[in-house]
Parts: sequence; structure tokens; C-alpha cells
Amino acid sequence: MTETRAHPRYEIRVSAELTLHDGEQVTCVTRDLSLGGVGVDTERPLVEGASLSVELFVVVDDIEDETTLPLNVSGKVAWCRMKSQVEFLAGIQFLDVTAEQKTYLQQLVSAQAAAG
Repeated sequence: MTETRAHPRYEIRVSAELTLHDGEQVTCVTRDLSLGGVGVDTERPLVEGASLSVELFVVVDDIEDETTLPLNVSGKVAWCRMKSQVEFLAGIQFLDVTAEQKTYLQQLVSAQAAAG
């Protein structure tokens, strides 16, 4: 099976906080990142198709970098599957990405790729 993605994915692990439509916040870690979305590891299932907001935090030496503003972008859950009895994998598609957010994502991808 050939995979055709609109944007290449990069294996990047940064902290993320998801805010669900009901206001619940879910802390997770990214698995990969692209200009079009993000893959996350989470401790709870996410409802496919659900709208949410994603906040990504730059991490340096396993600590959130307080000197860098987090990226906040809206998205929707594209898919979610069970990884283990206590872990889930989910793919989140970014929605309505502004030019400024796209630039931030490009810089994050470049910085993390250079560091890794």
C-alpha cells in the first residue's frame, strides 16, 4: 500500500496539550509532526471527527522551553486506536492554519530535525 500524504511527517517528540470541545484538557506527547497535523500518544481515547485545540510546547533536554511561546492551532481527530490497555495513538489534522502558524511549524520542524 502506498501512502500519499499532503505533508511529510517528521519524528518529533514535544509536549502537547489538547483542549477538547467540552473544555477538558489532555496532556500528551507528540510522535510525529507535519505542516498538516500531528500524531500523539495519549492515555485516553479521542473521538474521531471531534474538534479540539492543540497547543505544542518546545522541549529542550526533556524540559519545556519557557522562552519559546507555544503554538496553538485548531484541529480535529482524524483517527484514534488503542496502543495498549492504557495508551492510545491518535492523528490530529490541523485546521485553518494561518501563515504565522505555518511559519512556526516550519521552524519547529527544522529546529527539532537539526537537534535530532
